[in-house]
Amino acid sequence: MKTNFKLFIMCSIILFASCETNDTPVKENEMATESQETTTENKSLTAKNSTVTNENALRSAVAAAVAGDVITISGTINLTKTLELAKSGSSSSKISLTGGTLNCSGLPSGSWGVKVNGSYWNITNMTIRNAPDCGIVFQNGGYNYVYNVSTLSNGDSGLQIYNGGHDNYILSCKSNDNYDAANAGENADGYACKLSAGKNNVFEKCSANHNSDDGWDLYGQPYTVTIKNCTASNNGFGSNGDGNGFKLGSAGQKVAHTVTNNTATNNLAWGYDGNGNTGHITITGSGGSGNKKGLFTRLY
Repeated sequence: MKTNFKLFIMCSIILFASCETNDTPVKENEMATESQETTTENKSLTAKNSTVTNENALRSAVAAAVAGDVITISGTINLTKTLELAKSGSSSSKISLTGGTLNCSGLPSGSWGVKVNGSYWNITNMTIRNAPDCGIVFQNGGYNYVYNVSTLSNGDSGLQIYNGGHDNYILSCKSNDNYDAANAGENADGYACKLSAGKNNVFEKCSANHNSDDGWDLYGQPYTVTIKNCTASNNGFGSNGDGNGFKLGSAGQKVAHTVTNNTATNNLAWGYDGNGNTGHITITGSGGSGNKKGLFTRLY
C-alpha cells in the first residue's frame, strides 16, 4: 500500500513537470511572432538615403519622404513645375535635401522654384536658379535649416519667408542677380522676410549681391528678425529697385529687429533703412561704405 502511494506521488510530480515544460515553447513562439511583427513594422518606417538624377525621381523621393531621409541631388535637374516640400521630419530626425542644381527656367510663368510648407527640413549645399518668380519660399511650416544654398538669377526674391513661416535658420547662403523684369526690378530682393512671416527667423553669414531691389527686405514683417554677420552689396540695379542693403520694416510698424555685425557696401540707396518702422531696431557692430544715399536712415 505504501509502495503504491509512493508510485502515485512520483507519477504526479513527473506529469506536472511535463505540463510546465510543454507550456514554455508556446510562450517563446508567441514572443518570437510579436518580435517579428514589430521588426517588420519598423522596417517599413526606416529612413533611407537616395540619390536622384532626374525630376521624376526627385519628386518621388520628396513625396515619400519620412523623418531621417537623406535625398541627394546629383548634377543638374531641370524642373517643369514647382517642387513642393510638404512632408515634415521631426525635431530629432529631420528630412535632408542636399547637393546639385535645380534649374527652374522651364517652369510656367509666375512659378516659384521650390515651396517649403513642411517643417524640420535640412536644405543644404545646392543651387536654385532661373525661377520665373522666387527661387525658394518658406511658408506655414518652420524649424527648417538652410545651409550653403545659392539662389541665382530668379524672377523675384532669391529666398523668401512669409505667410507664417517661422523658426527658419538661414546660414552661409548666397543670393545674387535676382531681377523681376515685369516690374523693372521693383520686387526682387536677395532675401525677403516680409508680409506676415512668423517668429524667430534668423539669417547668419549670408550675402546678397546685385539684386534689383534690396539686399534684405523686412517690409510688413510683424515679428523680430535677426540678421548677423551678413553682407549686402551692389543692390538696386533695377530701374524701379529701391537699392537698400538692409530694409528693416515699413511704415506703421513698431518691430524691434536685431542687426549685428553686418556690412552694406555700394548699394544704390541706403546701407540700412528703417523705412518707417518706429520699433527700436538694434544695430550693433554694423557698417559699410559706398552706399549712394548714405549708411543709416530712419532708425529709432
